[in-house]
Amino acid sequence: MSDIDEVKARTDIIAVISARVTLKKAGRHWKALCPFHSEKTPSFIVSPERQSWKCFGCGKGGSVLDFVMEYEHVDFVEALETLAEKAGVKLERRVADTPESKLKEKIFAANHLASEYYHYLLTQHAIGEKARQYLKTRGVTDKTIKTFVLGYSPNSWHGLLKYLQKKGYDGELLEKAGLVIPSRNYYDRFRGRVMFTLKDHRGNVVGFSGRLLDPDAKEAKYINTSETLVYSKSNVLYGLDVAKAAIQKEGGAIVMEGEFDVISSFQAGVANAVAIKGSALTQGHVNLLRRFADRLVLALDSDLAGDAAARRGIEIADRAGLDLRVASMPTGKDPDDAARENPSIFKKALKAAEPIYDYFITSATKRFDPKDAFGKRKISDELLPVIAKIDNPIVQGHYVKKLAGALGVSEDAVGDGMRKLARTQGFGRAAEGGKQELKKGRSRGENLGLYVLAILLQGKTVDLYEELKESVAITDFTIPAVRQILEHLEHYLKEHPVFLIKDFADRLPKELTPTLDEAFLWDVAGLLDDQERLSKEWTKALAELKRMSLRRKITDLSKKMSEETDTGEALRSLTRELKQLDNPR
Repeated sequence: MSDIDEVKARTDIIAVISARVTLKKAGRHWKALCPFHSEKTPSFIVSPERQSWKCFGCGKGGSVLDFVMEYEHVDFVEALETLAEKAGVKLERRVADTPESKLKEKIFAANHLASEYYHYLLTQHAIGEKARQYLKTRGVTDKTIKTFVLGYSPNSWHGLLKYLQKKGYDGELLEKAGLVIPSRNYYDRFRGRVMFTLKDHRGNVVGFSGRLLDPDAKEAKYINTSETLVYSKSNVLYGLDVAKAAIQKEGGAIVMEGEFDVISSFQAGVANAVAIKGSALTQGHVNLLRRFADRLVLALDSDLAGDAAARRGIEIADRAGLDLRVASMPTGKDPDDAARENPSIFKKALKAAEPIYDYFITSATKRFDPKDAFGKRKISDELLPVIAKIDNPIVQGHYVKKLAGALGVSEDAVGDGMRKLARTQGFGRAAEGGKQELKKGRSRGENLGLYVLAILLQGKTVDLYEELKESVAITDFTIPAVRQILEHLEHYLKEHPVFLIKDFADRLPKELTPTLDEAFLWDVAGLLDDQERLSKEWTKALAELKRMSLRRKITDLSKKMSEETDTGEALRSLTRELKQLDNPR
């Protein structure tokens, strides 16, 4: 058994996924809202028997390794090592590294050395004196400088470049790491700045943010590492490597905008704060945070209700099931100022954080006059789309009543407004429900064939296969992979009176596994729990499959009629068969 197979065999996919996503039992499978795209109706299915998963909404799926890679934003090697460690499997040898994983390791190593270089210049070299004095004026202690690995980039064109070249790193690699910029020759990206080391939740140095010291310089106050193989702004939270233990302990994270917000909060005794580098949460941020907690308190500088990007991020977090709250800072203060000037009041503001929808109503009624007709319109235009998207009908009803009270109108008026939105813009709870999505790009006949295979594999396979052979031919299925699976199934059942999905899957050619898993993970739990309904649905599906097959054959023969004379009788025979199927005695 290979290292990969042993890790998979000793890993429970349900345990791995349920630690990150709320799974609910659905027959022989488990289901959930997909963590990789926004949805209101669960289409994410996990099979403990196949140790596989698939989302029928976005189409993603695979093994437990694929899930960890997608969810954790790591490559195959990192996913395997993570699962091996948890499963207690000692990898005999490192998996053959891909060029990409080798490049990632080099970038991490170069970034780590750069972090040490910047930190040394700030803490021990005379050239860092100006930066040290600046940080003192901001109240940053030596302990905090060490904890967050703060640094200083000298106002030099080639300081870091020369240092890392001596360590064996060439300009091309450093450019890929985002540390230098190409010109005739390479030069340092960060110059004359206080440096904030950006790490992922594992502690790897992925990049940097630099704050300009010279107020007269005609450059941006803050610059960040450009997007690289290891750094993406939408997937990194400043301070998470320091704060994750406190976030887990507190059961919640405080989300802020900038590095100094996090640092000042840390020094004020609030250790569970992270920064998102702006006002907008992304799907990547939400995926990271919900690994550690289910409650987020937003303590941001900008007015969230009036910020479209922030609103989209809040919707992402809300759909993920997180308890979202907003902490309003003392008037005119950002979290950095509030934490430094009065830690006690700052902490009280965090504790007094109000639920996100209450905040939206409060914010809107402060900015617009709810007693004025124009003000009512502005408030309703802003808030109706927000309340219409609340999934829980009880919670939605609560805020319909609250908004109606704030506007001085009836609840029916608010409800009418939301229904109009659902009709004209196609969103809201009513518009987002529905059955499991069919795979895009497939015809109705192809999806029907896959649906029949799904019932066959998940139900009483031996009995259902006998019924299938009497009703339809394998050639009636239009997807080649489905036909091949049925052919293999026929041979398997001749030798095995009991059908075992794992045993059958192990005997299939590897190229058929994705289609097998898609059918086996199709959500038919509701049918399997009701034998009478299952029998009717099975009979109906087989009849429709046969009808569609006959119509295809009639269409093909009709096209040949003008060229060939011997197709007439065949066409009449098929037509009689279709008529008999449409009008059974």
